Amino acid sequence: RSYLGLSTEYRELPGFEQRWPIFERVLALLHVPGEGPMVLRIGGDSADHSFWDPTGGRLPGWAVRLSAAWLAPMRRLLRREAVRLILDLNLVTGSALMAARWVAAAHRNLPRHTIAGLEVGNEPDIYSRQFWQAIVSSRVPGEPALPATLSAAGYVRDFRAYAQALERVAPDVPLIGPAVANPIRDRGWVSKLIYGARTDLGAVSAHRYPYSACVRPSSSAYPTIPRLLSERASAGIAQSLAPVIAFAHRAGLPFRLTELNSVTCGGRPGVSDAFATALWAPDALFELLRAGVDGVNVHVRADAVNGAFAFGPTGLEARPLLYGLIMFVRALGQDPELVGRTVYGGHGVDLKVWASRTAGRVLRVLLIDKSNRAVRVGLRLPGSGAATVQRLLAPAVGSRSGVTLAGQTLSPEGRWLGPRISHTLQPQTGGYQVALPCFSAAL
Repeated sequence: RSYLGLSTEYRELPGFEQRWPIFERVLALLHVPGEGPMVLRIGGDSADHSFWDPTGGRLPGWAVRLSAAWLAPMRRLLRREAVRLILDLNLVTGSALMAARWVAAAHRNLPRHTIAGLEVGNEPDIYSRQFWQAIVSSRVPGEPALPATLSAAGYVRDFRAYAQALERVAPDVPLIGPAVANPIRDRGWVSKLIYGARTDLGAVSAHRYPYSACVRPSSSAYPTIPRLLSERASAGIAQSLAPVIAFAHRAGLPFRLTELNSVTCGGRPGVSDAFATALWAPDALFELLRAGVDGVNVHVRADAVNGAFAFGPTGLEARPLLYGLIMFVRALGQDPELVGRTVYGGHGVDLKVWASRTAGRVLRVLLIDKSNRAVRVGLRLPGSGAATVQRLLAPAVGSRSGVTLAGQTLSPEGRWLGPRISHTLQPQTGGYQVALPCFSAAL
């Protein structure tokens, strides 16, 4: 339940407010009806810049002001939509007391039970004092000094201090952590937090991006379209998370990726905004689900190349990644059960097939051709009725526009344009025959 969600920054909300009806339509497109509320995580890099300031006092340019004006549109959204929030809390330039003031205000001003969790910090495992000293040219009155360093043991102490302060203002809201950037290398942060603060911990969180735009092109972590379409970027990241997922589940805790996207550092043009992301996203989301991840928040920043959408002068700019996320939602359906996965990698073909059974015993089969060869797939399924097929297509794997889902595109108002096109398949001897163009998907 509530598996697929979004994540965005505190500073993005004012921009979304100007396009609020369209933003609500986007959330509806990514929500599976009947599968629990969508979880929207607010935080990321901006969490450690954020301060609750209801007085309108002077803040330095690097700070993000949180006030009643910030809360007002969020309150309207939560009243109208099936949405719950994870609020990321300032760990670096704030304090437990300051976080408690912000949470008390949010708890008081937002509808009851709409805060699903409070995440303590953002990627503390890659904290750099030198980086923050370059940013913090002027101080926030009453703010504590920057930490000299952040270690796993120190984070546990901070987490417990935050838990004690937050217990007084929001005792019914679960705490989440450690929100590490590299849960593979820094799995000790997860184990130490579970061991040292299990009674205060409601869920384990981490972030995952298979590639980085901050590394040199010679690095194996440098993003390219072939790498994004490889198994390393989907099954590979899911398998690498197995130890931390196991830590969490053995402790009886859910494990959530509160940030996921294709490429970190804002993404790489020509990769993170290409049609390849629409083929990567549903495959990666299914792989993570199969590995035991309990929830995923796809990170969206309007000014970043890797965002699934943005708002321009005319309205919604739907990027290929958004279409891939919608395809995943359609592949789930209501009350789904994952029943099958097939990988075929022979003769220059890179094919992934996922099957889920939904309420009413409807079988949904998602086929993803990540190769430059068209293929014909024979499906032997436990059914004999007519099947409908809808396709995810683009002019090329590197296309940034021209994407269609079931023959339709999204308008600047967030509505589908054109007639919905689906094809009917009758079973033949041995099953169903589905033709797949290269670099495409079919449901």
